[in-house]
This record gives sequence, structure tokens and C-alpha cells, in this order.
Amino acid sequence: MNQEGRSRLPVIGEQMAQARRAEEARLSNSETRPSPLPANLRYDPWAGDLDLSDPVEHPLDDELSTLCQSLAVSDLPSRSQFRDSASMDDFYTLLHFGQRAAVFAMRGRGSEHVVSGLTAIAMIEQSRIDFRDALGVLSLLHHAARVIGANVDDLFGKAAALAEPKMSDLILGFLRRSEDYRDIRKSWGNTVIETKAGPGFVGWGFKSYRPAYPLDEIALALAQIVKRDKYAKVRVTLATDLPTAWLSSVDDSALKSALISVRGGVTIRADLRPQESPDYKHQALMIFLVELDDEPSAHALLRLSEEKQARPNDFGMVGVKEGRLFCLAVGRSVAVGTASFENQPSMRRFSTTITEVLKKAVLNR
Repeated sequence: MNQEGRSRLPVIGEQMAQARRAEEARLSNSETRPSPLPANLRYDPWAGDLDLSDPVEHPLDDELSTLCQSLAVSDLPSRSQFRDSASMDDFYTLLHFGQRAAVFAMRGRGSEHVVSGLTAIAMIEQSRIDFRDALGVLSLLHHAARVIGANVDDLFGKAAALAEPKMSDLILGFLRRSEDYRDIRKSWGNTVIETKAGPGFVGWGFKSYRPAYPLDEIALALAQIVKRDKYAKVRVTLATDLPTAWLSSVDDSALKSALISVRGGVTIRADLRPQESPDYKHQALMIFLVELDDEPSAHALLRLSEEKQARPNDFGMVGVKEGRLFCLAVGRSVAVGTASFENQPSMRRFSTTITEVLKKAVLNR
């Protein structure tokens, strides 16, 4: 995030705590109405519904689009009743819808998705969410609107007119911010990638990024390996580094020398599926992919990973090298006192499939 964004960030957790208190106050009202959102339809993060790199259309998308069209022409009391009836979870469903709408807008090249996404944001009571989450979605919708050549000021202005005062100020305030602040890469840690289905969003890590290989395509292929395994909620982030901690204490001089030659890196993170372990909430899989300037540097990282694997560890690790590409997969527990789901033998199952992906990338270049 740029300096303008950083200077305005509140204490971590403060905004969400305030939102939860506001939600509790709503629930204490005996006149609380049922949710106005479609019953029995929700986005499932374990099914990949929140993955913005290549989202698949969901029945809830059409339901919410129709609802937003209706709300856009409703009167003030009807919109107020909607907000009063909606839960905090409902509001986050609307935020997820807005994110997905931004992707589909870029793919369909039409403004109707942007309008629906902005209307969804306008229906949210700002005090019952972390306002930064709404700003992040606004950045994606703003980017999508520009990509398709829509009148951004007009679309945002109409949405603000539908919103309650605090959300209206947030929407209009976003337009008044600097170009850098509104930029999805510079301020919001997102970037656009191209898939077979069209553009999508992945994370952006702000590190130096000058790869010759299509690391984004390789990362998406690696993400598919993870999804076919025991993991879900897969997140891809470009422009990241390879943390030294995983390969340190073997030959730190060689590690430092190799990492200097990194041209670009990508990180794939995923969570263990609930059915795999009672401790699934404390388990994570991380895959670090880097392109280096030369093969000796990639080989040096492979050697370090092999020596690190031979030592007693409280995590599982496997390293793969093809040409100037090096990939390190790590399975570990993220909670002190909780054993890792993965160990050294179990992580070896990833070696063959990762090797296939890297070999294909090297052969196709």
C-alpha cells in the first residue's frame, strides 16, 4: 500500500471489532427481520467461490443481480428496511458479489456487472463492516469500469445516491483520492492476470518482478495441483519473495548469493480441507516459485532444500528445480503446539506433479 493509504490505516482489528459490536446491537433488537438475501444460497470459500483469478458463475450471482436491480429503483424506506434486515454476514456476501462482478465486467465488457456490484456496496450499512473491505471492492469495480470504458464518475455517483450517508461518503471519497490510491496494484495488493476464460484478479506482493517466464500461468497450474489435493481456499500472489527462513542455517552464504539472482517470485497459499483433520484450521500449504538469472543459482536452492529436508523439522518440505525455475512446497502447522498435518514423506507426493508443470513451462518457452 502506498504512503497515502498507510497513513490512514486504523489499528488492526479495531474496525472489525466495532462492526461486530454494531451487529450485536442490531441482533439485540426484538424486531430483527429475516435475511433479505436468497435463502439457502451462499458463496462457498471451500468450493473456490471467493477465488477471483478464474471464478465460475454461481446461481447466487444471478439472484443478487436481480435483487440489486430491484433495489436500485426502490424508495428510501425500502432500502433502509433492506439494510436493517441484512446481517453482517449478508453484507460480506454482497462484498464478495461485488468482487466477482468486477471480474465478470472485465470479461463481458459491459457496465451492467459494475452497476450491480456498486449497488450491492450501496446497500451495505458501513458501520457493520470493516470499511477497508468496501474500499478494496470499490478499487476492483473502479478498475473494471475503466477497463471497459464506462463513465466511472457517473456509476459511482449513482451508487452513492442509493447508499446511507456513511457509505455514500465512502464511495464518493474513493473517487476523490489520488490515482495511486485508487490503483489496485499500488495500493490494494491486487493485479490482473489473463486466463483461458478471460481476465481475473490475483494478489500483488510489491517485490521486484521482472520474470521472463509466465510465472502467473505457472502459478495457476500449481494452484490446480493444490486444489486437486487436500487443500482449498487457494490464494495466488505475484511479486513475492522466497523467505530465507525455509532454507537458512544450511549454507547462508550460498542462499544469499542465489536469492540475489531472483528475477521474480510467486506464492501460492492454501488451507487444509475440514474433512482432512480435526486441526484443519491450524494447517497451511505454501508453494514458493521463483525464476532466477541462471541455472546454478536454481541448483543451489535445490541443494539447500535437500539438505534442509534431511534435518529434523516440524514441517514437511519438497524442492523442485527445472532450468532457471525453482519451486519449494512447505506444509506446516500455523499454531504453536499443534502438530503439522504434513511431514517429509507426505510432501513427496507433490514432487512429480510440480516437476511436470515446471518442465512444461521450460519446454514451451
